Amino acid sequence: LVFVLLLMIIYMGAIAFRVLLENTPMGKERFETVTQAMGTLLLDCAMSGTKGGPLIREAYQEHPIISLMMFCFALLANVTVMGMIGGLLVQTIKKVAEVEEEERSVVSNLEIVDDFWTHLAAHDTDSNGYIVREEFFNLISQPQTLKILKKMDVDPEILVSLSDFMFEENKGRMSQQSFNHWVCDLRGTQKCTVKDHYETRKFIMEKLNDIFAAAPQANKLDLLKGSYL
Repeated sequence: LVFVLLLMIIYMGAIAFRVLLENTPMGKERFETVTQAMGTLLLDCAMSGTKGGPLIREAYQEHPIISLMMFCFALLANVTVMGMIGGLLVQTIKKVAEVEEEERSVVSNLEIVDDFWTHLAAHDTDSNGYIVREEFFNLISQPQTLKILKKMDVDPEILVSLSDFMFEENKGRMSQQSFNHWVCDLRGTQKCTVKDHYETRKFIMEKLNDIFAAAPQANKLDLLKGSYL
């Protein structure tokens, strides 16, 4: 949008100076056509390190009013360019801040998950370094566990509702790495990705297959399954 605005300013300025400087030495040299005038204004005013100073002095020799108009154009064009650069800097700083905040959040959550796993290891009945479904439900029912999940912005109800699917995916037990990854993915501030959509689709398909397997004689359900797939 800023580029379009700058282009419009240069185009209108080129037309104005093309008419004002017609049949003058400066006009014949720098503003012979609208295209040449746009190039002069862009290179010598908008993008020049001198901010149009030499061009304004040259225009003053033609007429002070033209010099004043050239100064106003240079001021407007340079303010527009500075606004564009300032906007880019703000967006860059904002993006860097968001990335740093996300990194700090991930580090903090991993530390909390490690504490969570330490808390879980104390309730590991078989001491094999894995968590099974029974140990998970025993753990999730304790107030200390709920406090840890709250610090991580994880909803315990969602954790419980997805536990069957996750334990089936991990063959009935989960290692520390799998458990940490799963819990971190369920944070309320976690952004959705294509992988999440894939996992959701896979979860729904498995649940539908369980339903169809439980009712193999239901013709209507078979038709529903065929239309869904």
